Amino acid sequence: MKYCSYRHNRIRIMFGLLTLIIVLTACTRTWIPVETRIIPSPSAPVETPERSTPTPDEEANGVNYAVVWLEAEETLTVTKPAGISGMVVGELAHGQREIQLTGGSTRLGSSTWVEIYIPGGGVGWVNAWNLTENVSASDFCQDNRVNSLLDDINLALVDEDGELLARLVNPERGLTLRHDWWNPEILISPDNVHGLFSDHSEVDWGVLSGGQFPIRGSFRQIIAPQLEDVFTSSLEIACNHMITGVTSQPAIWPECFNNMNFYTFHRPSPEGGNQFDWRTWTIGIEYVNGQPYISVMIQYRGDI
Repeated sequence: MKYCSYRHNRIRIMFGLLTLIIVLTACTRTWIPVETRIIPSPSAPVETPERSTPTPDEEANGVNYAVVWLEAEETLTVTKPAGISGMVVGELAHGQREIQLTGGSTRLGSSTWVEIYIPGGGVGWVNAWNLTENVSASDFCQDNRVNSLLDDINLALVDEDGELLARLVNPERGLTLRHDWWNPEILISPDNVHGLFSDHSEVDWGVLSGGQFPIRGSFRQIIAPQLEDVFTSSLEIACNHMITGVTSQPAIWPECFNNMNFYTFHRPSPEGGNQFDWRTWTIGIEYVNGQPYISVMIQYRGDI
């Protein structure tokens, strides 16, 4: 099953609707200091919009872009003018990088479209959702701002501080969550991240392995305890490299995020215990105007 298509499979949480009120007993958590071992990284028709005036700012500051949220067999259509009703003037491959923007942009409904220089010549428009600032793996793994971001994530989880978490999340995309890498994507809008720890709305997170048992509940009920299980343990941490334990399911960074850098946080199975009792969270990080933010959080677990 594929869940990276923004057009067809994006599931949005509508806070305040279909609310399941859960009575929770208040408690104080003690956050155990994290002992880490760092593992190095291996080598519908729309109206034609008015066009905004392009500026060469992206070229001037050296920023270029890469394609994301696209399956390996798909291409990103370039149109002219902007919008799905525009004439197709080019295509970008799944792994395309070093895409230059002209500076032109326009809003169509809930989507932003940007004008790009088409590789090979000419200009055209693409949905900005499918572009991310192009940052090399080596530059990302050496960026101290990312380390600070990860420290702040830990703090937000310690204090269940939704306001802090909201400041760390991609201001353009919001936060995409997957209970498991093969389960559907749940998109939390930027405006709703701050309420994750206090909102009791029931969410359909997908199904357990085998597809027989649905996973339903609030973020506080379902996701927060599984994050806590990892971030309060002795961890193995890696940049742009997956760490997993024994599992019958493949544990992969989804191909639609191949151009997105990430960190892995792995809580190994107990020594001498159940070899399937491990858990990993990966955090996909994107840059917006040169600043790193959280965009994606995906869980991996052992199963039998």
